[in-house]
Amino acid sequence: MIIDMDIQQLNDFFSEHKIPVSKETVGFLEIIGKQHHENINSAIYAHFINSGNDEVRNLFLDTLLELVDKKSGKSLSLRQAFAQTEVNTGQGRIDIVISDQTSDNFIVVENKIYHCLFNDLMDYWRFIKQSESQKVGVLLTLHPHSIPEPVKGKFINITHLEWIKLIETRFNPEVLSEKYRVYITDFIATIELLTKEYKMNESVKFYFQNAEKVLQANATMDHAHRFIDNQLEIIAGNIGWQTYGNSMGWRNLWDGKNKLDTYLTILTKDLLEGKLAFTIILELNEKDVKHASELQTMLINHPQVKDKKWGPQIGKYMHLLCKCYDISEDELENLADFVVRKIHEDFAEITHAAIKFIYPNTDISSWEKQFLGK
Repeated sequence: MIIDMDIQQLNDFFSEHKIPVSKETVGFLEIIGKQHHENINSAIYAHFINSGNDEVRNLFLDTLLELVDKKSGKSLSLRQAFAQTEVNTGQGRIDIVISDQTSDNFIVVENKIYHCLFNDLMDYWRFIKQSESQKVGVLLTLHPHSIPEPVKGKFINITHLEWIKLIETRFNPEVLSEKYRVYITDFIATIELLTKEYKMNESVKFYFQNAEKVLQANATMDHAHRFIDNQLEIIAGNIGWQTYGNSMGWRNLWDGKNKLDTYLTILTKDLLEGKLAFTIILELNEKDVKHASELQTMLINHPQVKDKKWGPQIGKYMHLLCKCYDISEDELENLADFVVRKIHEDFAEITHAAIKFIYPNTDISSWEKQFLGK
């Protein structure tokens, strides 16, 4: 889709409107992409209830019992509670069954994140062979949900947020170990984020109110990305090397023919975030990292080293030398020329020296003079 753009009109619009950005806390489940998995969510609730830590167990169990009492009128006692997950009824699986060994009271939990309710709740209810006064069913959902007619009066609806918010009001981090402080804080954030996904926040509202302008702005971003991409290809060509990688935030420039593990990296992340700056890095990868200390000793007095930072080793690669450059808007228009000039002035000789040291028998004559700007 091509969108006609009036750049001045677009500039005026964003000058007059502050774009709302909803800040979100990312937890462990978001990192591994499991926040929507009901079985994992159930296992976490069960773990807290089964915890050998009294503070943790009571925090989750007492708040649930309070909500059960409030919504069903049943004051159940579960002094020695134990939570089981994926309990097989013969016809289905109950997500969580919380039982008490002393009072024979039960809470039957059907946990729903995104899936529709197709489960036979009456089967779950009948599976627990206790009197109605000693058991209660809980339909645990992200947003309020009606109780199916066959189990009305037997099941109640509690939202994840209702439970987690009540937990939050009773949560005292100072009495818990660091491990459980992190676990519980992280889980609270996950539930809050899942719940927010159902609601229209200010960012979503802004988009729908200004979709045309936002799409136009997105089109300008595409143009900017293509500009950066093309400039990086020109830079590589002008020093006799090739580009490697497809991230818009960085690109490697290397001798692809010889597949050298010593190369330059151009960080363009700052440019793409609206900061007039970029970084050049002399980088070592894989087996070349073992030469880092020798190179530091060899290059320590080299003129091109004096205004640079020695970088860290990160996993299998190392930022040997780094330098950040500020750039004006006029220089940005000719980004390739500016970067090539800085490579020649600041990095070409030390990079050449490093490659000659690590690869003394490799033929680099095809790009050597061009790389050095001679």
